[in-house]
Amino acid sequence: MIRITAAEQLIIFGRYIGQQVVIRSFLSGEESVGILKGIRQDGLLVSIDDVNRWIPLNDNFRVSDIRLLLKPLKKLTSSIIDTANSLPVQAFITPYYQQLGFDMPVFVAPDHIANCKYVHELGLADYRSADEILAFDNQALVRV
Repeated sequence: MIRITAAEQLIIFGRYIGQQVVIRSFLSGEESVGILKGIRQDGLLVSIDDVNRWIPLNDNFRVSDIRLLLKPLKKLTSSIIDTANSLPVQAFITPYYQQLGFDMPVFVAPDHIANCKYVHELGLADYRSADEILAFDNQALVRV
């Protein structure tokens, strides 16, 4: 897997504000689902159960694993594609797909090794739905 810095992760996450994220705590092992609300130079603002929390992102110390809950491009429908193709400027298509929660190739910086890779390939996205994650967590609790 391609290793990218926390600052580079923030660039990628910044394009998906408003999307769902899953956060797995390295301390407790629990997974929570929330909405990505914003970014700053050292973390992500995530709303979990209507409570805003800053999740730190640091290259030297990680307290959690954060992944966007995205859809693969193979789930694009013809109506979404038609709408995208009718946008007034072709450069709007990628942000439109990102706003709808589709995994898109990233651009980090010129000649960066992560360019043209999908968010999922970089280990920053999960293709499961929030319901699938919560159902899996509930099954794990029942087994314990």
